[in-house]
Amino acid sequence: MRSKKDERIYQKTKRYLEKQNDPDIEKKMKVIRQVLEKKDGEERYSYLYDLICDYLDEEFRTKNICGFHNNLCKRRCDMIERKVEKDTYENGCCHSYLHGKDCEHLKPPEGCQIKNIGCKTFTCYYLRKQGYRYTLDQIYLSRYFFNRRQKFYIENTFFVDKPEIMKGIMKRK
Repeated sequence: MRSKKDERIYQKTKRYLEKQNDPDIEKKMKVIRQVLEKKDGEERYSYLYDLICDYLDEEFRTKNICGFHNNLCKRRCDMIERKVEKDTYENGCCHSYLHGKDCEHLKPPEGCQIKNIGCKTFTCYYLRKQGYRYTLDQIYLSRYFFNRRQKFYIENTFFVDKPEIMKGIMKRK
């Protein structure tokens, strides 16, 4: 049915979820089986990528992590460290203060128009202080599917659409 590698991924994921005392193990293991059914590597990574993006979108939306109100996020940065005069930011992390403009993929009021895990796992200093930090090793979907080089690439590539990231993932296979 599955290769030995797929069986190891399945068993490691199951042990990880059991160790986390996850109440939805059966539901999540069903998703893992669906991922493992994809035999083509690129198809599998693409499917997995979409699942992770959807998971992170749902996580931020349901928990209202950024706390947007009138396009302003709730982050409050250390005034001295950041040399910033205000404590709320229009369009939050999608605005580059280095370049003085919003990400080209941000289309208010709909929001982000691309799937980028790097952007979605990024949390600002304020949110990290509040305990919000996301890494691919914490997400059961990606913990055992991607290698270290792929995870580093995915988490550190911002403002780039999925097709470009998929090329980088496949290159680091």
